[in-house]
Order: sequence, then C-alpha cells, then structure tokens
Amino acid sequence: MQKINTVNAGKVMSVYSGINGRCCCGCSGKHTYALKYRKDASKHRGYKVEDDEISDRTVKLFVNKINRILSNPKNLVKGKHEYMSVAPLKQKNGFNNFTSVVINTRLYIAYLAT
Repeated sequence: MQKINTVNAGKVMSVYSGINGRCCCGCSGKHTYALKYRKDASKHRGYKVEDDEISDRTVKLFVNKINRILSNPKNLVKGKHEYMSVAPLKQKNGFNNFTSVVINTRLYIAYLAT
C-alpha cells in the first residue's frame, strides 16, 4: 500500500464524526467548524454557523486521526481499522474536496475549504 498525501489542518473548513454507514447530515454524528472558515461555512450551508459548532481544537484532533492513517497505511490493522476511503470530490455547490477514514465503527471526514 502506498502513502497517501495527508490533510493540511489549516485548509480544513469542517470535520465530521459519526456512525459509519449512516447519514452524514448530523443526525448520527456531529459537524465541527474551523473559526477562520465560519463565514464560508455559513454561506455554504445556508444558515449561520453558531459559536457552539466551532472548535479549532476538534478540527485539529480529527485531522490528526485521519493523517495517522493516511501517513502510514500499515496503521490499518485488521479488526482495529476496518478501512480507509480517500475521496476527492468536486460538487457544483462549491464544497469540493474531502477525505474520510473509518476507524472501527466511526467515520471521520475532513472537508477542505474551497
């Protein structure tokens, strides 16, 4: 397995942590936003990102979890890390790239700023 480029935490608009295999709207997990992208995130989703949804610390924590796997795919230990998905995506709505990793039954997604 080859090394995959890691995610730059400074370019992450938001992160998501939720139950793998479920909807990612927030009903089975939580979206957290980086302070510097608050205005862009509010515009993207169509309503204001509130103070309790912002945590640069959480964004960095989740990006570090993702990067631990991306930097060394051997960290994918059978039974511990089910799989990893690196998924670049370009959508018409402007929310372009994301990377996701599943650790046990938890899905972590880092959404990059446009």
